[in-house]
Amino acid sequence: MLKIQSLASGSRGNCAYIGSETTHILVDVGLMLVTLMKRFESAGIDPNLINAVVITHEHSDHINGVYKFLKKFPNVKIYIPEYAKSCFMEKIGHIENERIITFNSPFMIGDITIDYFPVSHDSEFCFGYTFENNGAKISFATDIGWVCDKVLSKMAGSQIVMLESNHDTIKLSNNVKYPYWLKKRIACDTGHLSNLACGAATYKLHQLGCEQVILAHLSAENNSPSLAYSVVRDFLAKKGVVEGVDISIDVATQNEVGRMFCIENATRQ
Repeated sequence: MLKIQSLASGSRGNCAYIGSETTHILVDVGLMLVTLMKRFESAGIDPNLINAVVITHEHSDHINGVYKFLKKFPNVKIYIPEYAKSCFMEKIGHIENERIITFNSPFMIGDITIDYFPVSHDSEFCFGYTFENNGAKISFATDIGWVCDKVLSKMAGSQIVMLESNHDTIKLSNNVKYPYWLKKRIACDTGHLSNLACGAATYKLHQLGCEQVILAHLSAENNSPSLAYSVVRDFLAKKGVVEGVDISIDVATQNEVGRMFCIENATRQ
């Protein structure tokens, strides 16, 4: 069994839960501790059971709450690729070295096998992750400027994918609050994935076995849950893929915990 639930997703803080019956992992801790504890309560997750945190990248909306979370829960370990450790430590402050586990290849936390892959984003480092347990596979990729073939190959066979659907291109272009340089940064290949680009990637993921996509890291200024959903749904429909029949779409939001999705008794041929 493998589970995923968004605790927060957006530019003001990100955190997702991945778990099996015996292993409990957070992807990023970008929320302040008091907010995170409320999200745990809303989700029905016991924070004392959390074994580990895996880090996608060093931007503040993904690591702001790490230090205080580790202080409150001294048994939790941080997992991060070896070459990203020094950058992460510079951003986060003092953490006991024995609490940071580095890796260069697929690894296990409890009964979950985890692999990682670099993604295109304007940070010192940025990774997506896959999580596998007994034939169940979940992939996670947000803060990603574009979805290349190497990323798709890593996520292939995932029943569930949490994927960025950051902005609507028209809303971004017309946003008078955003200067040109910021619009360019968001829309470029090292920025954030648009709804339309997310739709294209979702179609490819469907062809590779994906049954459920969770749209994530939506911009509060340049997107909305209904808009992201409709753009991705309509893109799939034009390709003959029917939402709710061939694949399901859900949207992770900033201020509320998302639905818990669970894969049980998955089998591979």
